[in-house]
Amino acid sequence: MERLCIETQKFFNILNSILSTLDINEILTTVVREIQTILRADRCTLYVIDKEHNELYSKVLQADNLVEIRVSINKESLAGYAALTGTLINIKDAYNDSELKAIDHELGFDRSWDEKSGYRTESVLVVPIPLRTKTDIIGIFQALNKPGGFSDFDLETMEQLAYLLGIALNNAILYRAIDEEKKLRGYIIDDIEEGICILDTKKRIISANKFLEVMSGMRYSCEAMIGESFLELFPNFAGTQLEEKVNEVLLYGFKKIALLEVLEIKIIPYLDDAGRVKRLILIFTRI
Repeated sequence: MERLCIETQKFFNILNSILSTLDINEILTTVVREIQTILRADRCTLYVIDKEHNELYSKVLQADNLVEIRVSINKESLAGYAALTGTLINIKDAYNDSELKAIDHELGFDRSWDEKSGYRTESVLVVPIPLRTKTDIIGIFQALNKPGGFSDFDLETMEQLAYLLGIALNNAILYRAIDEEKKLRGYIIDDIEEGICILDTKKRIISANKFLEVMSGMRYSCEAMIGESFLELFPNFAGTQLEEKVNEVLLYGFKKIALLEVLEIKIIPYLDDAGRVKRLILIFTRI
């Protein structure tokens, strides 16, 4: 940071807020409001990149409730375009097609949010949030409707804060992953003597215990299974009730039990804050 754009005391206040919390919801709300005050913008949103779903997500306060919003990563929205290309965007009027096309002839502005809410978006500043390098993006900061538009000074301010936000988001995401791992262990602690396998939503193995090694005929170690397709390592389960029930749990998010010839398999969904299936816990019991 060669030149500090923000008044020193305000800068350190924001710095303290950004780096003093590991709660991602607090970063998405409280910290964003502080930056909004600095920019004198009407609205600000900090999005986190969800690579698994190719989306941006954030949480905003509506009537004292946190509501999740999601935006596809594509060229049909300003935030999605910035996430896709890593481009910083500063425009005076989001409805001015010529201003958009000057950036990219495929760039669009998603007017559906305005149409639903009655809001009228004009000036927009969109800044990618880098993790380690400018090409490694962890989030997107979007500010709306500053009277007269956003200045080069605002742009410099956000470029300075972007690196700090990247650090804060990464720390919060890592902390949440550790917390979720503890919760997952809590799910399975009573069944640890049975077969345990945790899958992601693409049915790839995240972790497994020794029972799975035996089930594979000792062809694969637990370590070798990680990242591999469950049904490719265990093709005998393909086309069975287990695959059918796994698909149902992924679709509906309710616990299911599959009964095979010598096994009972409990399929337990682990849900994210939005109620979507994030992991599947498979518990194998001999019958």
